[in-house]
Amino acid sequence: MVFPDITLCSLNAKFQLWYKIQSLFFRDKLNVYMFVHVTHVLAISASEEKPAAASLSEVETALSFYSSLSTTLPFKPIWAVAENYRFEPAFVEGTKLMAEIGDMVNFQIIVEVPMNSSSPYFSTSWRHNFAGGFILDMGVHFIATLRMLTGCEVTSVSAMTSHLDKSLPPPDSISSTIQLENGCSGVYVTVVSAKSLKLLWRVVGLKGTLQFEVEKREGSIGYLITLFTADGQSNSSYYPSSGVTEELKTFISDISRAAIEKDHSYQAEPRITYLEGARDLAVLAAMLESGERKGALVQVKKF
Repeated sequence: MVFPDITLCSLNAKFQLWYKIQSLFFRDKLNVYMFVHVTHVLAISASEEKPAAASLSEVETALSFYSSLSTTLPFKPIWAVAENYRFEPAFVEGTKLMAEIGDMVNFQIIVEVPMNSSSPYFSTSWRHNFAGGFILDMGVHFIATLRMLTGCEVTSVSAMTSHLDKSLPPPDSISSTIQLENGCSGVYVTVVSAKSLKLLWRVVGLKGTLQFEVEKREGSIGYLITLFTADGQSNSSYYPSSGVTEELKTFISDISRAAIEKDHSYQAEPRITYLEGARDLAVLAAMLESGERKGALVQVKKF
């Protein structure tokens, strides 16, 4: 399998080609084969989102393999994980607004999702067949936004999990405290057996609070950002969702520019790299481990 010259492909044609790359590194041997035969890889699924792998051991093996390519290939290909939340305009703008709330005091992430047979994601067998199920699969999105907004890595977690809806893989809910490297702590709650949809992020600072909430307008999903200031005022802006489009544009730009670099020294946009996806996964893996250990404090593995 060989990618055609980037200059000869339309965006749609390239997307259709990448759309066929639907399994993760160790779900089968597809991506291994692709690394040998193609220049760059974007790991995506029918929903344009996947965790970097099904477990930390897979991540370690994958990263080791990727590092070894520099000794077997004349260049190191770009390996990207399609984490579209990092490219959502709302969170890109929100990262800039974080300075307005001053020193961070606390954060809350609340996720309620009705994951049932009416959802197209429910019928995807791989989400039912690895540890963590939908909690892990969608959780990487929310950890990605937390790390992006705060600019901090997660150092440790303590979580409790439960499994009440037997049509879903365990667990179907998780409640966790999170400690960031800057000393700030917060809470993360996800329920995938809810009956209504709610996605909420709040970051509280000494000078104000920044809030993000998913809203549906004119049939499309978007994000409402509200900045609450110390004088009691608030200012809101709505951003339609376009993260998938933006991440694909970034990947196309990266491989186009990489092809121009004669010494193959081009560095990909960090937000789309496999390493960032691995770091998101490490946080969820620590939460799930803590849940299995009845809330024990678990240190997050560093990559």
